[in-house]
Amino acid sequence: MKKKLLLLAITGSLFASAQKNYTKIGTSKISTERVYVSENFIKEYYKKCENKDYSQFTHFILDKRLERILFEDYEKKCEEVNQSGKINAIKLNSAYVKDYTKNSDPVELIVFDVDFEKSKDLKYINIWIYRDQNVINGIMISQEKPFVKSKK
Repeated sequence: MKKKLLLLAITGSLFASAQKNYTKIGTSKISTERVYVSENFIKEYYKKCENKDYSQFTHFILDKRLERILFEDYEKKCEEVNQSGKINAIKLNSAYVKDYTKNSDPVELIVFDVDFEKSKDLKYINIWIYRDQNVINGIMISQEKPFVKSKK
């Protein structure tokens, strides 16, 4: 019984610490500059994949980890991106800040509603961007917003 209780406590603490908590940024407080940078990055990323241009991004600052992930197998990632087709429409949905980065190096999650030519299941393109110098930290296409729990 004690072993089961201990296992349950350890498992519960691991799940609790693995959650990513976000706080929504009010509409009036969303940085138009970061939204602009994020939207343009999405457009350029899709354009480069469509044109099979596997060169570095020159107009954006990418986090070194993201850069490494993107360029390890850029051609394969572009094939996956092209499966959803061209972007017909993109519109800002909301913005969030990662709670555990608020006081050190804040990372914002900018969520865009997106309409793809070939996929009706995928609804969002999510960009993680540092507040300092608008460094792009990540990009993800998803059916749902990419966080486990948001604070109210």
